[in-house]
Amino acid sequence: MTLSRISLPRWLVLSVIVVSLVALVACGASAPEPAPAVPAAGEAPAAASAAPSQPAQPAQPAEPMTRSEPAAAPEPAQPEPQATVSAVVGQGAIGVGAKEATATPAPTAVPAAVAETPAEPAISQLRVSRGPTTRDLADPIAGRGDLPVILPMFEGLVQFDQYTDSVSMLAPEWSANDDFTVWTFKLREGVQFHKDWGEMTAKDVEHTMWQERRNDHFDGRAATWRDLLREVVMPDGPEGHVVELHLNKPEPIMTTYMSTNYTTVIRSKDHWDANGGVMTGFEANDAGIKLMANDPIGTGPYQFAEHAEAQYLRYEQPAVTHWRKTPDFPELRINFVAEPSTQLAQLVTGEVHAAEIPRDLQVGALSRGMVVVLGTTPAIRLVGFFGGNYLPDNPNFDASEPMTIPLVREAMNRAIDRQEINDVFFNGRAELMMQTHSHAKFPGWQPSWLDTFEADYGYDPEKAKAQLAEAGFPEGFEITQLSYPRPGLPEMLDIAELVADYWREIGIEVDFQPVETAVYSSKLRAKEVNNTAWLHTGSFTEPTRAIFVYHYSGARSPRYESPFFTEKYEALEIAATTEERDDLIREMGENCYEVYCSIPLHWVPFEFMINPEIIEEWLTPGVFGVRDFEYVKAVK
Repeated sequence: MTLSRISLPRWLVLSVIVVSLVALVACGASAPEPAPAVPAAGEAPAAASAAPSQPAQPAQPAEPMTRSEPAAAPEPAQPEPQATVSAVVGQGAIGVGAKEATATPAPTAVPAAVAETPAEPAISQLRVSRGPTTRDLADPIAGRGDLPVILPMFEGLVQFDQYTDSVSMLAPEWSANDDFTVWTFKLREGVQFHKDWGEMTAKDVEHTMWQERRNDHFDGRAATWRDLLREVVMPDGPEGHVVELHLNKPEPIMTTYMSTNYTTVIRSKDHWDANGGVMTGFEANDAGIKLMANDPIGTGPYQFAEHAEAQYLRYEQPAVTHWRKTPDFPELRINFVAEPSTQLAQLVTGEVHAAEIPRDLQVGALSRGMVVVLGTTPAIRLVGFFGGNYLPDNPNFDASEPMTIPLVREAMNRAIDRQEINDVFFNGRAELMMQTHSHAKFPGWQPSWLDTFEADYGYDPEKAKAQLAEAGFPEGFEITQLSYPRPGLPEMLDIAELVADYWREIGIEVDFQPVETAVYSSKLRAKEVNNTAWLHTGSFTEPTRAIFVYHYSGARSPRYESPFFTEKYEALEIAATTEERDDLIREMGENCYEVYCSIPLHWVPFEFMINPEIIEEWLTPGVFGVRDFEYVKAVK
């Protein structure tokens, strides 16, 4: 099938608008020298020189690609960028340093960080353009979706690094007891809060854990913290450098939850107290709420300078040398721009030096000398779900609905041409997903899926039609398909439209409904998604959280529930060894794979564009958007 009836007209119109806008703006501003050659329309940006071919499957990790260059030949070949899977396996998320805990576990020791000598960049302020934030808040309670604008200012005990591995940050050592119910973190000494708010100590970690449980926190993890955390103990007192987190149940992946991939970043208690902040239970007073929104204080490589509502956030280097990393650029400004065409114009005219340009608009920037940067890991989990799959005793469950039948779900999976989606929307750079919450990098991976996926899920519309007939629907049936925007994937609507067409070709009548994310979310929470399908994106993280969100009946809005998932997830929550957890995660993955509980599509690398006259290198996973600003290497 082709995309001409759904995607190309929109792309053509956008291209005309963008080219006109770029030409208009460029007339009044200088721009970088153009690249030696411009990729032809429809071709992907050329990869970095001598980049090896991308592996067909995710089993063979490779070193991440940093950026791609414009083609040097008039007719460049289709690029084959390096795989975007980190060569370092783990995330350090299971147990203590990915090792099984014992009665007296050894601490995870990490070499002390050494502050680097400041570079001398060609400019002093790095300017970046990206889409609007979710909450337009500089307070970490904005949630994970806004982490890229929070992390320049804040740090956690554990760092979710440039390769999505959990490594030391403000805690150089940690350990757990034998059943993972007590975690001990030794804090790094001498770390200073911004603007003379003193040294980070145990009291600040305790204060942070109260902040993480605030009722006005926008991240669902806050409710989990309220259930999980019993108390924070400070063995050496509030000014000491040791904290113990005492939990209500075992939690072997505590280093993930205490990392910068969540919002568990350390705030200053002295700053909060001195400015009238008060917590009553999990309720923050108005003074505290306004304080964190207007004057956030952290320990990061940049400190807060200015926030223009819905326009930009500006940061500057602290007055003292940072303990971990002095950024090459003394200042940072992140612009919030809704229109991709405006971001493109800002980039090519030099107003900004990096921007999150959609893949179908990148050729315009390439022609002006900009280059594409790929994330170091697959940042985006692109999946689909079948609504109405509640627990059998739920009054909303209706066993007569087609998508509650495994054979129908198999047919709908086989109707989808995953290779075409990858080629058209991602230039062949996405990684085929075997199962919704599983990846070779994570616990519970089943290598046999690599050998069986094509036979079990491969594109075969004729077989899909036969399976619908076998399931009792020879003439097909009617469904609703919701589509809503997702950060980091501007192509979401077009991909969803293509999937709707795949289903129409096997006889399913699809009522395609573009909606706002809030509409979808309210329907999901109210369990009003019977006979409804949709595509969704999540982040590239350890599978436990994805299983909870997508499949556990006790979650706020699970997508596919079953007694099997309920039993196994509850066993996972109390599992005390890494082997047991690995087996349980694999069992749940195999079950989902066998009953077609979801629509696994792709792990998608994050892409953004930079001006190579300003930026030499930028390594970032791109989870939730462009981030890791302190590691940007400046052209000197």
